[in-house]
Amino acid sequence: MPEAPAGMDGAEWEARLELAATYRLVELYGWTSIVYNHITLRVPGTDEFLINPFGLRYDEITASNLVRVTLDGEKVSDSPWPINQAGYMIHSTLHRARPDLHCIIHTHEPISQSLCAVDAPCVPLTQEGCQFYERVGYHDFEGIVLDGSEGPRIVQAMGREFHTLVLRHHGLITGGSTCTWAFVRHLAFIRNTEVQLAAMATGRMVPIPVDVMINCRQQFEGGSAQAGAAQRHPEWPALIRRLNALDPSWKT
Repeated sequence: MPEAPAGMDGAEWEARLELAATYRLVELYGWTSIVYNHITLRVPGTDEFLINPFGLRYDEITASNLVRVTLDGEKVSDSPWPINQAGYMIHSTLHRARPDLHCIIHTHEPISQSLCAVDAPCVPLTQEGCQFYERVGYHDFEGIVLDGSEGPRIVQAMGREFHTLVLRHHGLITGGSTCTWAFVRHLAFIRNTEVQLAAMATGRMVPIPVDVMINCRQQFEGGSAQAGAAQRHPEWPALIRRLNALDPSWKT
């Protein structure tokens, strides 16, 4: 990886690289809405976070052009780009309330949005989907989040135990202690939702027993699901290699 720019703390640069990679992966998986939606990552050891410069596509985002902001919305980075107001409102609210969720991903891709539009909760139907048993909150649509009045209800919906939030008629939020955790949860939720919607359409959906879901969730949360792997999320280095092969400019 390239060295940190002159005058920048190494921890912030590592965070920038991690977040830029996540933006490019969201682009790779087709979860983008041109310049909208947002992924944020707390700058280590601070109450500030990095967010996308509003107006750039995700494939244009790099480590150096991410914008650093405070929880109160003050831009710390010397950037010519604005930040999305709705994105700031949602993410600052969750970063303030849940300091354990260092990375927060929010997308409007159509698979999870379809679940957001039906009268059904997330039903774990896949091995990876068991991660979401009793880990998903729900928040009703109130319009575009442009002021802080909706914040307390978003926080209440996320609770203290959830890492995933279904915004009815809106989109999906996943969080994690790292970008890796947030991304793999986002991927697992979307895939489980695709299976759930297809199974619901048949009218013959077969639920997983509760005790099995709890056991499988504990395997993911405790790390035993990656038994034999050299690291907790072996897919992450593989994804980084894919990004580097496609376009390594995210590291600039």
